[in-house]
Amino acid sequence: MKALKYLLLFGSACALLLLGLAGTLRAQTATAEITGTVTDSTGAVIPQVKITVTSQQTGSTRSATTNESGAYTVTFLPVGVYTVTAEKTGFQVAKQTDITLAVAQTLRVDLQLAVGAVTQTVEVKASAVSLDTETSAVSHLVTNRQVSELPLNSRNFVDFLLLSGGAVDRRNGEQSSMRQNKGGSYAINGARPTSLNYTLDGVINTDVALNTPAVILSQDAIQEFKEQTTTYSAAYGFSANQVNIVSKQGTNQLHGAVFEFLRNDKVDARNTFLKPTDKKAVLRQNQFGFVAGGPVYIPKVYDGRNKSFWLVNYEGWRIHRGAFLQGIVPDPTQLSGNFNGATYGGSPLPAFGTGACNQNLGLNLPCMPIDPQTGAPFTNNTIDPSRFSRLAKETLSLNMVPNPTCPTCTTGNNFGENVTLPTTLNQQTYRGDQELGRFGKVFGRITLSNFTTSSTGTVTYPLGRNNFVEKE
Repeated sequence: MKALKYLLLFGSACALLLLGLAGTLRAQTATAEITGTVTDSTGAVIPQVKITVTSQQTGSTRSATTNESGAYTVTFLPVGVYTVTAEKTGFQVAKQTDITLAVAQTLRVDLQLAVGAVTQTVEVKASAVSLDTETSAVSHLVTNRQVSELPLNSRNFVDFLLLSGGAVDRRNGEQSSMRQNKGGSYAINGARPTSLNYTLDGVINTDVALNTPAVILSQDAIQEFKEQTTTYSAAYGFSANQVNIVSKQGTNQLHGAVFEFLRNDKVDARNTFLKPTDKKAVLRQNQFGFVAGGPVYIPKVYDGRNKSFWLVNYEGWRIHRGAFLQGIVPDPTQLSGNFNGATYGGSPLPAFGTGACNQNLGLNLPCMPIDPQTGAPFTNNTIDPSRFSRLAKETLSLNMVPNPTCPTCTTGNNFGENVTLPTTLNQQTYRGDQELGRFGKVFGRITLSNFTTSSTGTVTYPLGRNNFVEKE
């Protein structure tokens, strides 16, 4: 199978771009919000307090003002760490730092102002654990630290879904073979795997054919993701469960990493059940790439710190995985038309019309051939080669049928071969973020994924005459 997938996603938290749609799109975007109430030392609410929310990673700010009930809400905040400041003439400045926002989270931050000069500041650090008391959704967050530091076979990020209760791995059939276990399919809380919807930066990212992520973002390009189940917002529209993924963005600090992960059968142990003469299955697996991000900075031309950011990621796979294929192929004498004494799966072919033949046909198994013109068996069960069809003659001339020799095959099979199934992927992700001041923020991301894979279902004989199988 060859697949070429392009995903071009543009997201925006700019209020002007979302006029008239904010109520619908807010829960679908890969952002969060902070809400709360400002009171004085007696517990009375304070209106007209200026609230400033500042990202501790990018320096970007959002502002709001408390209403007559002392309440405020700041929406469309990218995931990250924030500081919330409350200011009003006649009161000391109240500041709460180290507030961590997760994707699709509504976090309550209540502030209390004390009487005093504005030049005085009361600073409080946020607690290490923040409870989501503003929504009724049951969710599980996989943080950036978990994505970056937990060991992960094949760097398949959706395997992190198994960290939460109720998730069961349901990879089988095409979902496993077509991507060699990359992507995966999961049943959560008893729902079908087809009831799991993936979103990436607020846009649906589900391959409806396999119900896996359409674009499997590199682990190094993921900020975090959240599994949402049970009474989450109706804004998502469908599916019993949601996986809300957020891509990573650049910050004020230039950062990057280069990686290479290698697996090779030369350093693998032998399979316990291999015969002494059997070779180990081939495995050549390389996963490599890089990630880099930071502010847009051109000396003496443009300083984008606190406002313009970029991130670039590349990941490549080169996987060659061995497999032993076996089956049944025609005997050379049968290819010449001679079926006298022919067998199938070790059993003689029964004569057409007999009870044994009828039983075989009911099991989709063959019988001795008969002349289609007369309905009678061929003389000595041999077909004259002059009666072969043109297609059969052309096929035989290509010598495409291998010889039935396989001493290590299981009972009933007469052909086997070690093959190598290659997988190749080149994936690139580019993201840019721009702060627009009082107009909000706009970002864009482009992910280009070129994926070629193979499985035992794509193998044709003889080996080496197709684009998917390489002989060891």
